[in-house]
Amino acid sequence: MEKITITYDKIGNTLDVWFSAPKPCVNEEIGGGIIIKKDANGDIIGFEKLNYLKKDNPQEVHSIPLEVAIV
Repeated sequence: MEKITITYDKIGNTLDVWFSAPKPCVNEEIGGGIIIKKDANGDIIGFEKLNYLKKDNPQEVHSIPLEVAIV
């Protein structure tokens, strides 16, 4: 089973989720600040959430990056 990798970019305020190891991909914005990441075959390998934390309610993120293995 592949690991799910989640990273948060504090400067860009983006959350990245990869369902496999991060690799070159094609990005497709689907609306609502969500970008789907697809491999060369068109399979979804992850997504990115723009503007993850609200600016008017800043929070500290202490538990990211992390890796999760789904069994």
